Amino acid sequence: MAAGIVNLDEKIQLVENFIMPKHQQQETVSGMDKETILATALEAFKKLGWSDIYAGDEKLATRTPQKWNKYSMQILLTAGDGQYEISSEMIHGESFDMMGRNKKNTDAFTAAFNQCKSTMTAAELDANKAMLAGLREKTTRQVELDNKEAAEVDEVMHQSTGNMYLTYGIIAVNIIVFVLMALDGAGVFEADGLTQIKWGSNYTPLTLGGDWWRLITNTFIHFGIIHIAMNMYALFMVGVYLEPMLGKVKFGTAYLCTGVLASVASLWWHKEGVNAAGASGAIFGMFGVFLALLTSNLIPNKVRQSLLTNIAIYVGYNIFYGLSHKGIDNSAHIGGLISGFIIGYIYVMAIKKEKQEIKTTWALPAVVLLTIAGAYGYLNANKVSAKEKNAVMIDLKNSSYKDANQFNAVIDDIFKLENNALAPLEDTTLTTEERKEKIISVSYPSWNEAETKLHTIANMDVSDNMHKKADKLLQYVQLRKDELDVRIKYIDKADSPEFIQESNTITDKINAVVEALKALQQ
Repeated sequence: MAAGIVNLDEKIQLVENFIMPKHQQQETVSGMDKETILATALEAFKKLGWSDIYAGDEKLATRTPQKWNKYSMQILLTAGDGQYEISSEMIHGESFDMMGRNKKNTDAFTAAFNQCKSTMTAAELDANKAMLAGLREKTTRQVELDNKEAAEVDEVMHQSTGNMYLTYGIIAVNIIVFVLMALDGAGVFEADGLTQIKWGSNYTPLTLGGDWWRLITNTFIHFGIIHIAMNMYALFMVGVYLEPMLGKVKFGTAYLCTGVLASVASLWWHKEGVNAAGASGAIFGMFGVFLALLTSNLIPNKVRQSLLTNIAIYVGYNIFYGLSHKGIDNSAHIGGLISGFIIGYIYVMAIKKEKQEIKTTWALPAVVLLTIAGAYGYLNANKVSAKEKNAVMIDLKNSSYKDANQFNAVIDDIFKLENNALAPLEDTTLTTEERKEKIISVSYPSWNEAETKLHTIANMDVSDNMHKKADKLLQYVQLRKDELDVRIKYIDKADSPEFIQESNTITDKINAVVEALKALQQ
């Protein structure tokens, strides 16, 4: 909110001058001087039921009526000889004009103005011009009151003296990281999870395995352009209010700390593991800070109630949306919101002391120490072993090769074929002859197909470890086929004991290959 309003025509308004949805349009009215336009506009306002009217030398201001299901909106007309500009603006903290109400208001005024222009008599025009003088006196008194209220709000929220440089800086860093990641193959619309991990996403086995810094870096990483666009818009909307009010140090500290705590909440909730990233945890944290400020008496009630209502609706909608849609890490949102609310109340206590000219140096250290303690405590209590982390690192390295996805698809097929091939051997309901028939019609073809697929890996661009794994799997498949040969002979020879030793030898070899495959996974 800007303080020090001194000119009626610079600012005829009854509410704070924040960034709100607005629509304005200009019209030409030939043959009408400024005062006649104002008198005609006054009649149009009355015709539309916009009765709370204020006037300056060149301007008329009013509000649309407040209803149970609709907030009032501010209408401002600026007149000149032969032309006027009409604008409609939302003034209750709204972020969007989804129903196009501003445009409807300006269209309704234009239609009413044109009708009044055609039907008003000279006497009616003179009466309205005389009424303008009384309205200007009323406006002078109201503007003086507005100046006082504006100063009270600005004393707390610093809208006239503050700026958003840190908010812009955070947005810029997020965009730069997104572009660099896109160039590295992260994907613009559909994210590549491997690249996200490489750049520092909150990946459970690595974060819990010692990469504590991922609690921070993941807040600057996004899964696609829609993800980052929505988050940066939300950050801008909350930054408009909070950065000027808190100052850069408090704002930046709250942003990073709520981002870290939101990441911890995500790890805690997803016991099965998670690969998470995005600024939304920190952004929800800033909304939590703002809600804490708005539920205190720091901010004058004139602006507090409308902002509190709109932010509560925004937060509630997004939490509900996250609960009903897969892929949204609502645990991070809620974790950020709660931690932000707590940090907000720490700030409330500090700001109140500062208003009493009592120096406070404990607030920021308290926020930082609480964040570090919470994050360290959780990471230390849920450590991942070096062995498990190393296995994950091997998988990540293997996955970085060009044909890694194709390789994994072949391995998945091998496992399915293995299940098919072993099923007849494990089915206790089959007779001896039925088992033999299933071995010939199901098991042999399955292992043959698996062998063919494994041969295709030889020319793939994959790691040495993956090639070794394929070689061992090929040995495994060939041994399984040898095992079938022995079983068939065993069945044909009526359970002859001479094949038991041969079967045991093959079994030992199969077990040795299985152990070698396990070693390649470590």
